[in-house]
Amino acid sequence: MSDIRVAVIGAGIGGLTFCVALGKQSNIKMDLYEAAREFGEMGAGIAMYYRTQQIMEKLGLHDDLTALEGGPFKKGNAVAFHYRKSDQPKGLSFFDMNTTGGMLHLHRASFQKAIINHLPPTCTSHFGKRLVSYDDPASGPITLRFTDGTTAECDVLVGADGIKSAVRDILLSNLAKEGKLTKEEVAKSDPVWSGTVAYRGLVPKERLEAKAPGHRALTQDTLYCGKNKHLIIFPINNGALINVVAFCSDFSKEGTQYSENSKDWAVNVPKEELLQQYEDWEPEVTALLECVDNPTKWAINVVLPPSTFVSRRVAILGDSAHAMTPHVGAGAGQAIEDAYVLAALLSHSKCTLASLPCVLHIYDAVRRPKATAVWHLSRTNGMIDEFAGAGYEHIGTNDGNVSSETLAKMAKETEKNYDWAWKTSAETDREEAVSMVSKLV
Repeated sequence: MSDIRVAVIGAGIGGLTFCVALGKQSNIKMDLYEAAREFGEMGAGIAMYYRTQQIMEKLGLHDDLTALEGGPFKKGNAVAFHYRKSDQPKGLSFFDMNTTGGMLHLHRASFQKAIINHLPPTCTSHFGKRLVSYDDPASGPITLRFTDGTTAECDVLVGADGIKSAVRDILLSNLAKEGKLTKEEVAKSDPVWSGTVAYRGLVPKERLEAKAPGHRALTQDTLYCGKNKHLIIFPINNGALINVVAFCSDFSKEGTQYSENSKDWAVNVPKEELLQQYEDWEPEVTALLECVDNPTKWAINVVLPPSTFVSRRVAILGDSAHAMTPHVGAGAGQAIEDAYVLAALLSHSKCTLASLPCVLHIYDAVRRPKATAVWHLSRTNGMIDEFAGAGYEHIGTNDGNVSSETLAKMAKETEKNYDWAWKTSAETDREEAVSMVSKLV
């Protein structure tokens, strides 16, 4: 196995986790190529549920995440989110979502640094390397070409280069040239807008305490619901910061190309724009948003999972394969699961230069259906949380006719769509994949 050379394109959470996972299990040489000049991660907070927490423990990151969280992983049931209908002068609390193991709240950049600290000595990082093309011949090494004119070689290529993945584009185009995919199937895997934008910001705990003593966000992870809008609030950095994500949707535009600032999916916006979006909401939402000084607006774009994640000796993972909406907090978690399963397969004794295509097809067979299912669950939850789907379209802004029982029923449906995140284990998928590769001749 040690003579297999692995190239990883992209040093986000998925690519880094894959390198750590593979390094835990083998002496395979890895080259990690990142387009930026240094490690870096955009975004604010991420949520991590029990299923992903288990993987982190397996990879030896338990202590690191405990330090970031400010305490040990929770055991048993715990409240993940307090639900509240807030698009009205007086808000209405109607549900508490309970989870097994609770939810870890992590600052994305801090989490990335924790993973970087565990990169194995078998991994060499290269910066300023943006992939232009690759050749995957029937025999001999894969050749990589970068925008700076340099080239490199590997035996297996892993694309973890995000929603605008060059590896995905080349992989699918090659399959189309071989007659294995139609041009229409390739086009369906281009990024499209979900119809939703997210305003993101971080609020210092002390500032919110001073402005609104006893504010709910200081003690409760909260999901504020409204018509075509919702907010998710939870603390990060040991409670020093309140992570604010405020969603606004026009579902009639789902599947289109985002037209506003089309070349830049994340832009800084004035606070007044954010406040105007929620001007008719209850006072505690307004008080919270008034504490967001420098909001950014993100277009939530997605990639519909393609019909395959692999071709010959090339595989894609994470957002490269299945960029999804954030409404089950699973984007990072699904990338981590991809990385965990793929690393287990590549480190197996039955994985050789000759068997690499078969090994990657096993990865595709195990991971693609699971990631695709989560992709759809996330989309469904986003629509339910904004009274825009699943039979709740009749609920309107400042709707005095909707009962707390109806709202609780709605929330229980979204809770059920999280069941896989805290009632199942990725270890089952890993064992299934390992069993399949063990049967290779």
